[in-house]
Amino acid sequence: MKQIVYFIMAGGQGMRLWPLSRANFPKQLHCLYGNSSLLQQSITRVLPISKADKILIGTKEAIYPSVKQQWEQLIPETEPWMILEPESRNTAPAIALAILACRERFNRDVILVSLAADQIIKDIERFQSWIKFAAQVAAGGRIITFGIVPDNPETGYGYIKSGKKIIKNLYNVAQFKEKPDLKSAKRYLKSVKYLWNSGMFVFDTKVAANSLKELTPDLWAAAQNVWAKRKYKGESVFFAKKDFCALPDISLDYAIMEKSDNLAVIKADFKWSDLGSWQKIDDLALHNAEGNVFSGNVLGFETKNTFIKADKRLVAALCVDDLVVVDTPDALLITKKNCTQNVKQIVNVLNQKKSDLTQTHTTVHKPWGNYTILDRGEGYLMKRLIINPGQKLSLQKHRFRREHWFVACGKAEVVKGKEHFLLKTNQSIFIPKLCKHRVTNSFKNTLVIIEVQTGSLLKEDDIIRYADIYGRV
Repeated sequence: MKQIVYFIMAGGQGMRLWPLSRANFPKQLHCLYGNSSLLQQSITRVLPISKADKILIGTKEAIYPSVKQQWEQLIPETEPWMILEPESRNTAPAIALAILACRERFNRDVILVSLAADQIIKDIERFQSWIKFAAQVAAGGRIITFGIVPDNPETGYGYIKSGKKIIKNLYNVAQFKEKPDLKSAKRYLKSVKYLWNSGMFVFDTKVAANSLKELTPDLWAAAQNVWAKRKYKGESVFFAKKDFCALPDISLDYAIMEKSDNLAVIKADFKWSDLGSWQKIDDLALHNAEGNVFSGNVLGFETKNTFIKADKRLVAALCVDDLVVVDTPDALLITKKNCTQNVKQIVNVLNQKKSDLTQTHTTVHKPWGNYTILDRGEGYLMKRLIINPGQKLSLQKHRFRREHWFVACGKAEVVKGKEHFLLKTNQSIFIPKLCKHRVTNSFKNTLVIIEVQTGSLLKEDDIIRYADIYGRV
């Protein structure tokens, strides 16, 4: 049996879960079901059947620090192995690069199990059993996908029509179906042949590489060219944006699956959801006697069948029914449950306006801690910086802004030009434009700094780094 490698794709943005999911902290990094993030649950699911160094994560370079941090919370003794994409280019290019990464690491072909980081699977042991079965079949040359037996007429998933039975729960694939309308979904549900397309695949990398060469030769050639120009960040690889964007934006279904003649589908009997909408999250949650799901600071009166997720502000509902309400510090979503698949329409409008509301939250996670935007106006921006014990910001300077730092809690070691300062609670310092500076928290307690920026350009890209312990120079 060949080596099995688990490839967890964690590069999506999850914009149907806006305003919680945003480009720089997408849904797979959030705790939406259970006490750990969707990414961490995806890792935990395969750890009982895999060593940590046989797990490969594909994600965006922009969220590398957050992904790395979540990995280290689970497996601090092993550095994560990642493919870092400067932009998302869909699943087929991601798979092609994963094949090349495996060939480099193991110097041979392997069995690759491709999984998504934004899915919920409840029967873990059953899932692991089917993965082992799929790996055995894939070793014989077939490409295996997982079809989930539907329990409702779902219009948010694609479908797979199963064909002739091969063995056990393994069938030939007769046809792929796009997301259907409700009438078609009801017809699929009545049939025993139609399955939800889970987006999980198992294959020998030699078989998949040959399929890519034959069916999408331009993609495979582009992937090889991009891989040849790779750079390294620890165990992870990253790419220049110009080179990477030469990869075509195409899904694995279109690139291989709908054209392959050696494809088989497993009728999987474990509970599965891709959490593709707020309604899906509501479906999985525990409801009170009135059918409500309340999370956070929520009050409800004469309210039924309503999902409310509050951040810090009080959200009060009175005499409402069948709603989804998601409150964040800078955006509020209110929609009927049956319209949650259309949240992306809002995101599209915001993107056309080049709004930051689809990109970042008011609180932005960093490898050293986080910052929260407290206020902003013409020529000024106020933040709260939380710097964890033992962490430090990069040595940097700014071309367009000045900074005033006030230590609200803890102690700060500050570099300002050639000078060094130790600031305690209630002390402050001014950082002029073009002055190299850095703050370090070498102490056991969390450091809290209130930062006031002033200047003509108050953007995160106005940073020139000279040294950084997180590899961001």
